[in-house]
Amino acid sequence: MIKLQTSLIWPGCAQGKYSVKAKGFILAILRWGNENVPLTDWGPFAYVPIDPAGNGLFSFSGMRGIPREATQVWARCYAADFSFYKDVSVDIPEKFLNTTEIIAASHRFSVLTDMHLASKPWKIKHALKATESDIVFLLGDSTNDGLTGQFAQFLECIEDAVPEKTVLSVPGNHDITHPRFMGKEIDGIVGYSVFHRILLEKATQMGRVFSYDPGSLAWALQIDDLDLIGLQCVVSGRKFQFPESNQIDWLEQHLSSTPASWHIILCHAPLLAHNPNRNIGAPYLDKNKRIQDIVDRYERIIFLSGHTHVSPNVMSGNGEYDKERQNIYLDCGSVVATDTSGEHGLMSRDWKDGVKTELIVSKDAVEICMSSIDSGMKFPRGYYRFILSTGGAG
Repeated sequence: MIKLQTSLIWPGCAQGKYSVKAKGFILAILRWGNENVPLTDWGPFAYVPIDPAGNGLFSFSGMRGIPREATQVWARCYAADFSFYKDVSVDIPEKFLNTTEIIAASHRFSVLTDMHLASKPWKIKHALKATESDIVFLLGDSTNDGLTGQFAQFLECIEDAVPEKTVLSVPGNHDITHPRFMGKEIDGIVGYSVFHRILLEKATQMGRVFSYDPGSLAWALQIDDLDLIGLQCVVSGRKFQFPESNQIDWLEQHLSSTPASWHIILCHAPLLAHNPNRNIGAPYLDKNKRIQDIVDRYERIIFLSGHTHVSPNVMSGNGEYDKERQNIYLDCGSVVATDTSGEHGLMSRDWKDGVKTELIVSKDAVEICMSSIDSGMKFPRGYYRFILSTGGAG
């Protein structure tokens, strides 16, 4: 007899313990489902080894959400020789179901980062076509070498794949021309600067109204009650430094003078305290402490970053929530293959796939859904929902 039990913590939140009793079996694969079958567009969220006594335990951490379609947890249990399997399911207790509807007035954004275009534009087109929202954020490293021809090719990909969408970008370190490709007289950020200007001009023609930091490529855009901010955190030489300007002063002044239900900050590299690698060492950003201090003085900030290539499927997760300030930090993986280092045991084949992120923002709720660009499968470990009206996640 197979038995599956759950011990959850918060409504709508997957955090908790999942225990399987299946003597004679060796592995259980956990998925979300309904009363009939597992959800076909959501991949597994755990591969649970079963010991000789027939016990398996999975502890889900990181404040992931339960999909709105899910009413049950399903476990597929495999025999020791994998010659057969048995399925078992258990109801999610009613008080833990995700019953919150994202209101119609919400804003939706697609996020792509670390695309590293070198010579295969079909991958870029595939990723752009996979985006579901009318506004697309590019979080840097759109190209691999920062060459003018690569940016021209990227613009062609945008025109071919998503000509009707607004595409907003910030630079990454790979968007700066590497010194080996350039003469000493050439500024390594020229190619990106032209790319950036063309994207903003197109957005302006579509009715978007921007403000700018005059000393850098930083920009801000208000859409209804949302405040979007793009930072330039790299300079020539591929150094993680802010330009010799007053960009950080501009950021602080902008936040203090711009009322919004949410401030969404785009920055290629994460802040040290919210790096999904969880490493203790030097920060990527030269002004890391000052930016963190600024963010900590304000509420309802969504800080979006890339650069690390960390898969959303690692147990530590890519999303964090500062409950005191209602601030959210999200590292968005990468369009190229993601890094699953540190994730032990069996894992789904698509957990290393390139990732796209869909961000849904309403006044008092934020939903984040990350999925494989290749398979289209949604990652349960890359799904977050933060409900501010209830004071927390889930």
